[in-house]
Amino acid sequence: MSQPISAAEAALIALPQSLIVGVSGGVDSVALLHALVRTGRKPVVLHFDHRWRAESGADAAWVRDLARRLRLKYVGGKMRASVQTHREAAARAARYAFFAQAAKRLAIPHLVLAHHADDQVETFLMQLLRGGGAAARGMDSLTRRDGLVLHRPWLGVWKKEIMAYARGHKLTWREDATNADMHHRRNRVRRRLLPYLQRQFGRQVAENLFRAAEIARAESEWLDTLSLGAAREPELSVKALRALPLAQQRRTFLRWLQARGVADISFADVEAVRGLLEKTVPAKVNLSAGRFARRRAGKIFVE
Repeated sequence: MSQPISAAEAALIALPQSLIVGVSGGVDSVALLHALVRTGRKPVVLHFDHRWRAESGADAAWVRDLARRLRLKYVGGKMRASVQTHREAAARAARYAFFAQAAKRLAIPHLVLAHHADDQVETFLMQLLRGGGAAARGMDSLTRRDGLVLHRPWLGVWKKEIMAYARGHKLTWREDATNADMHHRRNRVRRRLLPYLQRQFGRQVAENLFRAAEIARAESEWLDTLSLGAAREPELSVKALRALPLAQQRRTFLRWLQARGVADISFADVEAVRGLLEKTVPAKVNLSAGRFARRRAGKIFVE
């Protein structure tokens, strides 16, 4: 490379050579693609058209042309007309389904995404406000999902650093008008809530939230290692669970219920099942899909 390596590029060094990368056409993903190429990789470019906007087809064509100019393979997908929706969760599910299908077809499981530190702060804050409990830890830099290995190497890189990289390399990108649409919860957090918090508590709010997410994620991983053995057991010992610290009790019940296939577990569900450790409560707790947690003969089990 003719220019010195940047922090944005340094964060990519440890990635595998064979990659697929999600490129929306926005500055973050375009900068990521450029940095991947500068570090010697030739990723396959994936673009998913949600068909939310009249110009989304032009965005897809722009990304396809960018891949062609970089001499990279391009794979595009789009939301079916029959299931178009402006719901963020549905759009995310459709996008990841496309990524998983493309990864399987290409036999390249490693997907790189351009989520950055500002995204991490917004995600963590939304998780807290939704009452996420153990899930309030932000995004992981490496996760596995539906056959994909998701890499988010820029979670420690701030948006201002990405903008500096893009401008320094004279990159062009597409502006997505939906980023200003206040119907989307993330946009309200980004454009209203975080600026308000910064005005009230100082510019360090984002950094403080980022640090809190880092701490929460590390502690969550530690609790998971402590709970892993018990979570695999078909039944839990009341005596053994009572001897554990409160946080470990909660995490053990959460992972144990998940391992039993119980869906949509809330904090209230965990606390209700944890109540089976006490003799004063009924020895049966209702769960989702007509299932129950029971206590009998010193054991807790799901039926």
